[in-house]
Amino acid sequence: MKKGFVAESQIKNVKRWGDYQNNTNVSLVNKYIYFAVDKVANSTIKKHFFEMEYAPVNKAVLSLYDPRCSPLLSPYQLPYTPAELLIEGDFFKFAFVRNPYSRILSCYLDRVLTHTSRPSREFRKALNKSEFNFSDFVSVICRQKPKLQNSHWRIQSDDILFELIDFDFIGKFENLSEDLSFVHSKIFGTPFNADVLGGNFSPKKTSASEKIAEFYTQDLLDKVYDAYRKDFEFFGYEKIVL
Repeated sequence: MKKGFVAESQIKNVKRWGDYQNNTNVSLVNKYIYFAVDKVANSTIKKHFFEMEYAPVNKAVLSLYDPRCSPLLSPYQLPYTPAELLIEGDFFKFAFVRNPYSRILSCYLDRVLTHTSRPSREFRKALNKSEFNFSDFVSVICRQKPKLQNSHWRIQSDDILFELIDFDFIGKFENLSEDLSFVHSKIFGTPFNADVLGGNFSPKKTSASEKIAEFYTQDLLDKVYDAYRKDFEFFGYEKIVL
């Protein structure tokens, strides 16, 4: 379906304005917008594109996590309205998504169990108790509206404004090498060096895809499917039945 307009109010209805600024990465030189989704190989993808942006001047990547060090621009740095940037602008627009089951578990293992992280603090404030388990986490986040969710567990279709924007490509975490290769070739017109995927650049590797049966009950699987149904349907992920 062709989308025709997007306003600031529409963005704020599904996600925090600060998250829109932090996770919308614009290259004016190479004419693309990368809509980053937390817990979807974001560090690996960013590292690749940061290095590609810096390659002509042979500069090193200073930080993947501080937006002030990014060679890609945020919307607030550009003289465009959301409609001018996201709809009318001649940019290659792409994002990467992940199976909601493994993404949520990865977030729990990485961010929520790390009590000093912002996502953990936000979750524990919403839960209003200090002791919790994975079932508590799933129950809380599945009740939240997308605009109140932390970006690490926000419904991905809302996080990337999928229902407002015509994307040129949606890649998948589960097919990262092939899909990132496609995006790279489309933007830069050069062969993709798969060696960039050889390292894990996330602060903490969780191997969540291999632990679904260990943490999920059928009730939790059903809760996630119901709350994140748009992600399953839009991006072609299957409901798990134990």
